[in-house]
Amino acid sequence: MLQPDIQKDIVNAATKETLNAIMEKFKDDVFGLLMDESGDISHKEQMGVVFRYVDKMGIVKERFVGVVHVKDTSSLSLKAGIDLLFSEYGLSLSRIWA
Repeated sequence: MLQPDIQKDIVNAATKETLNAIMEKFKDDVFGLLMDESGDISHKEQMGVVFRYVDKMGIVKERFVGVVHVKDTSSLSLKAGIDLLFSEYGLSLSRIWA
């Protein structure tokens, strides 16, 4: 584990597996989407994404999914970021509970 590339690959693989496990818990059910946008120190805009769902025991769960980098904070850019995230995990906007 001396190579940074190998370390990054391991972390990325673990992240992907963890997120897939989270998505499987509510993939076919309705869920809530919480997001917030902000700029980082390098003046790049980003959007933090959290999914909220009710598990089989009836307990409300919130899971941080990650940070999506967006071009700007316009509604069109934020929507494009959400679309990208949803397509990556095979989620549908029609499943969002308002």
